Amino acid sequence: MANKRNEVVLGSGNYYHWEYNMRMTLARKGLLGHVMAFNDESDVTEAWLINDAKALDIIAQRIEVQHRTKIRSATRAIGSWGKLRDFYNRSTLNNRVTMTRHLHDLAMKIGTSMAEHLDHFDELVVGLQTTEETVDESR
Repeated sequence: MANKRNEVVLGSGNYYHWEYNMRMTLARKGLLGHVMAFNDESDVTEAWLINDAKALDIIAQRIEVQHRTKIRSATRAIGSWGKLRDFYNRSTLNNRVTMTRHLHDLAMKIGTSMAEHLDHFDELVVGLQTTEETVDESR
């Protein structure tokens, strides 16, 4: 059983951290293939459907309740994965500008550790990179 302290629950601002941890969780349980590639319908067996339901359950359980509506209609793990990726990983101009602004405005908050500050910085950089925005040292 997973240690509750290590579980990352998807909220409004931690998709990139959650996505990495979820890939590791699914890989550890042998279910990563259910969100990475869709099998041809002819390859779907009863065992595959059971494992897909397990993967979907793991994903749903690691999402804050108010965000579960985004995947409520998904019947397969890959469908829920895609919906979450499309919602949180938008590569629109507005999202790139907003994330760039957050990066420029980033300041270490009083009472936070350097590790927490660097984690937040890293989240912003990874977020910008996934929107296909180049991040160089001049930023």
